[in-house]
Amino acid sequence: MHLFKKADLTDTVDFYKSLLDKMLEGVYFVTPDRVITYWNSGAEKLTGYRSEEVTGKTCSENIIMHVDRWGHNLCGTGSCPAQKTMQDGKAREVAVSYHHKDGHLAPAVARFIPFRDRSGAIVGAVEVFHDTTPLMCEKDKADKLRRLSLVDSLTNLANRKMAEIRLAAKLNEFSRYGWPFGILFCDVDDLKQVNTLYGRGVGDQMLKAIARTLEGNLRTSDFISRWGDDEFLIILANVDKQTLARVAQKVERLTANTKVHLDPLDRGKAVSVTNSIGGVIAQPNDTVETLLARADELMYRSRHAGVNQVSA
Repeated sequence: MHLFKKADLTDTVDFYKSLLDKMLEGVYFVTPDRVITYWNSGAEKLTGYRSEEVTGKTCSENIIMHVDRWGHNLCGTGSCPAQKTMQDGKAREVAVSYHHKDGHLAPAVARFIPFRDRSGAIVGAVEVFHDTTPLMCEKDKADKLRRLSLVDSLTNLANRKMAEIRLAAKLNEFSRYGWPFGILFCDVDDLKQVNTLYGRGVGDQMLKAIARTLEGNLRTSDFISRWGDDEFLIILANVDKQTLARVAQKVERLTANTKVHLDPLDRGKAVSVTNSIGGVIAQPNDTVETLLARADELMYRSRHAGVNQVSA
């Protein structure tokens, strides 16, 4: 029988930790109470959280807090994939989005694997995840648009001028080929109040975080622009009214789940906002002006109905 010395065991553990830290994927371990006890360097790079900031805490403590592809919260709702894996002992792969330390939601594919002790009892779960943000180099795209004065300098989204050009092109396609599309006119609720209470810098951080969340979690074929100070315009290709409404609700949830942390040492001190959204499908006789006017009217209807509302 081969006996391991304590030093040998320590060396073995350090060896495997070193291997995990060389992975590009994020890897972390949670106990049955969903307390994080291991967090590799890949997870640090992908989320912005250092190991010492998360170990000993649960995901739901304003750390990564997964949401599903439609923006629904998974943590603390009975839908947590790690919890399900520890309950049924089955590995699973799920498309999720996680909260980056900067505040935006980043899309990922995550694999959840049960971890058993020598007796076969489940003592935790391992999550392995990788970022699925579209591979197009957004910086190169933004630099090209900036040279043409078509990009918003704060969010790196297309600006109003570019949105008007894209809308005209989509209407031309619709007129010639019948390709359907819709738009979402989004007004960020209470941004002026955020600026007043916490300063314009926090409001700007919020706008940038919302922009990154939307870019990462909508389709690559969807066009996202900053229309005004607190307004975003989204053009959705090949959608019907039902799909438009579903995407509008997704945008509403994604925005509400986007957070800017006021104190890096206290994750509980965070600011979030909501959206009032108006959504319309392009009609045969629409112009850019009539399409925007209908969406704007529905957006104002949402705003007057109360914050965090969708009219589509």
